[in-house]
Amino acid sequence: MSAAATGGPGTGTPPPKLSLRGLRLGYRSEGRRTLALRDLDLDVAEGEFLALVGPSGCGKSTLLKIIAGLVTATGGTVRLDGRPAPEAPERVGLLFQNDALLPWRTVADNIRFPLAIAGVPAAEQRERVRDLISAVGLDDFGHYYPRRLSGGMRKRVALARILAADPDVFLMDEPFGPLDAQTRARISADFLALWEKVGKTVVFVTHDVDEAITLADRVAVMTAGPGRVKEEYRVDIPRPRSFDDVRFSAPFRELRQRISRSLAEEFDPTR
Repeated sequence: MSAAATGGPGTGTPPPKLSLRGLRLGYRSEGRRTLALRDLDLDVAEGEFLALVGPSGCGKSTLLKIIAGLVTATGGTVRLDGRPAPEAPERVGLLFQNDALLPWRTVADNIRFPLAIAGVPAAEQRERVRDLISAVGLDDFGHYYPRRLSGGMRKRVALARILAADPDVFLMDEPFGPLDAQTRARISADFLALWEKVGKTVVFVTHDVDEAITLADRVAVMTAGPGRVKEEYRVDIPRPRSFDDVRFSAPFRELRQRISRSLAEEFDPTR
């Protein structure tokens, strides 16, 4: 259980931004009952960056969908600021591997979309879109359509759009996974710099232990399915972090070894 779990009246510690208790998800497949998640407990503090790692099929992506209200758990609770999470889906932003840009809209109009839905005045929309385009390094591409953009540029647009929506919690499911290694490193570094400015709560799913440690305040390791939180590791590496330099530090190497060992046990329980 994370330190956030102890928060509440009289403790001096604020309650968690996001709290999951006894989360279970079962489904029927080919006549058999399968458990995807079992008795999962997890807390995420206000402004915390949590990375989730675990074997394929352990329920990481499913967990994000439950938090977002896209999938209904068969047991347990999900609370955002003490309220059932599905009651406030607009306060949760989603970014998956597929950037889901609208192909008939320009870069600027894709970023503008959540602002228009929210009823933001037109003049403010234009100003915020201009600032966000600049923030993600696409100053000269506002009039481009997604088909003309590289994979990395599309991810930048998707990041700008989720920032425009300004959710309380960012849910990110391997958002940079499909990119080549160099582009992924650049986008991750840019996102880290942006996040360190806005400080929003993030739950970030990744298969890359290095990425998890570099970005996160805390890394949670999930068990092989049915998934639950096995262990949690605090990332005691000062911020702001240089994406290029942090991986050469002794704390990074030590933490990577511990997390990798924990993951290896899930791939081979006999170890």
